[in-house]
Amino acid sequence: MANVIRMAKQVVRGLPYLEKEVTRRLSVRTGQTLATPSTYYVIFSGKCNLACTFCTIYKEREPILTEEIMHRIVREAKDLSKRGFNISLSGGEPTIFKPIYSTLELAQKLGVNFGFTTNGIALTKPNVQRLLAYDPFNINLSLESVDPKINESVRPMVGGTERTLNGIDNLLAEKARIGSRVSIIVKPTILEQNYRSLPALVRHFGKDSKVQINFQPYVGQKGDPHWVRDLPALRSVMDELRGMQAAGYPIIGADDLFDSFFDYLSNPPLDGDMRFLDLGGRKRNCDIGYRTMGIYPNGDVYLCELLRKPVGNLYKQSLSEIYHGDESNRTRGVMVGCTIDCQRTCQRPTPILSKAKAFLRMG
Repeated sequence: MANVIRMAKQVVRGLPYLEKEVTRRLSVRTGQTLATPSTYYVIFSGKCNLACTFCTIYKEREPILTEEIMHRIVREAKDLSKRGFNISLSGGEPTIFKPIYSTLELAQKLGVNFGFTTNGIALTKPNVQRLLAYDPFNINLSLESVDPKINESVRPMVGGTERTLNGIDNLLAEKARIGSRVSIIVKPTILEQNYRSLPALVRHFGKDSKVQINFQPYVGQKGDPHWVRDLPALRSVMDELRGMQAAGYPIIGADDLFDSFFDYLSNPPLDGDMRFLDLGGRKRNCDIGYRTMGIYPNGDVYLCELLRKPVGNLYKQSLSEIYHGDESNRTRGVMVGCTIDCQRTCQRPTPILSKAKAFLRMG
């Protein structure tokens, strides 16, 4: 009965998101901006307590969003999107961002779904209790393997793996203790160093776990040591993960997710860090321009960071002015025929049934 009640609550919570899906499809079809964003990705700074080998953002410590601007983002996102949206904070490491608690408090007061992505190093019991007291929407955990030798080869901190796993346990315990709705999602990046250990990571959390797994492939320059070299071995791992997904393990994504990952990882970009698709002249009708807004520490706002052109700046305009502005409308026109092969979880399109399945597991 308790699970039926939880599912019913999730269905009700999901209705505003379904409304966003419908208006987004109408927007793409008509070319009119009838939708509003369902996700705001905010990077407060590159400041971090780790220096991961496959990451460079930790070097970009300045500028840092102020508490005033962070609170303004929450208020303006609420004014623009009303309901059926969430704000996702990342960096850098959000748990060392001093305004995180006051921002969570404001989001709770305004009824805004707010979450963040963390390496979990700072998720001690006291910190977790304080964080979950503000009813966060989701907490994403960056973890590449449950094997310390593998994980700490790319996330260099002695004992860091144990601290992250303890942090996840702390989240699960506090979630159960207070009945929190928070969704806990582990987000491994598929790398040469860790791909063979990924099935063990999924098994570690289990088929009936409150933890969901959201994979993404490494994205970078060809020839980088993080690209997978043994493609038959990669194919075998991808097949195993796909089988685990079909068997009911809580892996987020469409049925063809791992085929898509294998195709991307076996044919990396030839020039730069982006690969392009041959659509044969067909329109792709990408909806990310109606779906997300990405906000950077210098105030620049992107509808899609892969286009590498901001559509406005938060220090000069409001979020609503940017979203409904001429530059955003022009960018959406370009996106209709975009050929960039986007593989990151925040950019790649996800079928509505896959979204619904993941959403119903939350809470």
